[in-house]
Amino acid sequence: MRISEKLKKQKRVFSFEFYPPKKEEDIPFLKAAVAELKGLSPDFVSITQSPSSLSGLSFASLSNTLALSGVLKHEFSLEVMAHLTCITLKDRETLDEAVKLMRILGLENVLALRGDRAGGGLEKPFFSRAWELAAELNGRGIFDIAAACYPEKHPEAQSLEADIDNLKRKMDCGAAFAITQLFLDNISYFSFREKCLSRGVTIPLIPGIMPVTGVSQLANFAERIKVKIPAGLSAALEKLSPGGAEPGPDARAAIREFGVSYAAAQCLELLKNGAPGIHFYTLNRSKATAAVLNLVKRGLGII
Repeated sequence: MRISEKLKKQKRVFSFEFYPPKKEEDIPFLKAAVAELKGLSPDFVSITQSPSSLSGLSFASLSNTLALSGVLKHEFSLEVMAHLTCITLKDRETLDEAVKLMRILGLENVLALRGDRAGGGLEKPFFSRAWELAAELNGRGIFDIAAACYPEKHPEAQSLEADIDNLKRKMDCGAAFAITQLFLDNISYFSFREKCLSRGVTIPLIPGIMPVTGVSQLANFAERIKVKIPAGLSAALEKLSPGGAEPGPDARAAIREFGVSYAAAQCLELLKNGAPGIHFYTLNRSKATAAVLNLVKRGLGII
């Protein structure tokens, strides 16, 4: 089923994002996480695609990540949103083969992305911008297309306004909804949503949330994707791990519990103020994500 149709019919959607294992021996861990989170009845799931997760930039490598989407759909009976990135598509033939494979696998939802140039993608990909890929896929008329968006601005964008204009271009090229980059302060999302509406972006904007499970994990994400860490969150983590010292077992458990509570509070505030759903970045870890979603459902009175 097309995800945009679910967004029209349902008050909210919940979804999970996984990444492809780099080694064959990691596949059972991915499947275990998927199996546990399937019990929470997600509306859809996705599996990422980036140069760092590919063994090469050939179609054979690209097809492996798409095949994993097929595994999630057919082995686990989940609705899946495939990822396609410009930086992995060297020519139209590669795109045609990818589209053919997605149709064979029964995948009708796709997230059109430019991809992270820092990840070592093609020097001269066939498409240079996500809106170009979205337009191409939209012209084929067989996919429900999603886009990425950035409440705190894409790191390479000249301004937030310019970035929103780029999102508008993606919408005009066929994107039916968008999923946000991770953020830790809901004010960023609410402000972004208002600015989007003022600049003509009318598609649903699904917040992307990840529970904090470690201090170093948060620091790495903040540096890599330039996400802002709210002062209250920093202060709370400082109490649990003074001076950024390596936490012991008890502190790690306390940080994880705090991270789950913080993410659940984020989600509840977002949903109670009109967010169309929550997209969880799981990092292939099921327990923290499951704990957050269970708290959210209890807070909404739906379990």
